[in-house]
Amino acid sequence: MHPDESNNSFFKKFSFKTLFKKSSKESSLRDTIEELIEEDEHSKTQSIEKNEREILGNVLNLRDINVEDIMIPRIEIEAIPVNTRIEELMSKFVETQKSSIIVYKESMDSVIGVVYLKDVANWFHMNKPFNVSVFVKDVLFVPPSMKSLDLLFKMRETGIKLAIVVDEYGGIDGLLSFRDVIEEVIGDIQEISEIKEQKKKVLKKSDGAVIADAKSTFSEIQKYGGIKIIPKDKSVDTIGGMISSIAGKVPVRGELIIWPKQDLEFEILDADPRKVKSVKIRKTR
Repeated sequence: MHPDESNNSFFKKFSFKTLFKKSSKESSLRDTIEELIEEDEHSKTQSIEKNEREILGNVLNLRDINVEDIMIPRIEIEAIPVNTRIEELMSKFVETQKSSIIVYKESMDSVIGVVYLKDVANWFHMNKPFNVSVFVKDVLFVPPSMKSLDLLFKMRETGIKLAIVVDEYGGIDGLLSFRDVIEEVIGDIQEISEIKEQKKKVLKKSDGAVIADAKSTFSEIQKYGGIKIIPKDKSVDTIGGMISSIAGKVPVRGELIIWPKQDLEFEILDADPRKVKSVKIRKTR
């Protein structure tokens, strides 16, 4: 199943609203999620997929992650002065491909809010002079040390989905959106899924041999199979391409290619007339 499909099913069964319910006990959220994960792991009929448990675990980890750890740094913030003309603003939206842009007065350290493209688009149907300040929406101002999970709670309470991170002197350190925090939860799962897919491409056997998809890169074979291979041709990126280069042709299924230069042998497990599909790699000594 694609990670996004699994994530969607997770949110249908376990809404973030459940996490954000207020409680008289500060630890109740953590306790509830930990109990849910533990009970489901030991249940014969698991209602939560493994990657869904990973998501819940990542939610708990947000308590240990400060907003400064995942914020967009100041230098990357797209911003405009409040007196910007409509032509300049629209050019900024097109140039940056952003749907929202921060608005400030005299300097970046005097942010007054955020303007959204969807709101500005409505101006073209109005018969009024353009003024950016009319479209400015509120943002939250939070310290760098604020916990990411606390910021999610704050965003839910206020309905404001964008936060400006400010230092003790009021200077702007960075920016963080609701989406950024959620991606901290979901993004880790996608990375885990990608790693799992890479491991499926490269399988290390108990005898030390490695079964690899011919599209595997040399770094993947070394990382997941433990065999370091220096490619014969630097322009070749995959093990299948290198084997064909060594053989001077596309090998057939069952063919054994010996490469004494690096004490390796390649057994072709699957191939078609155009390419190698999978291979077994062994060290000869």
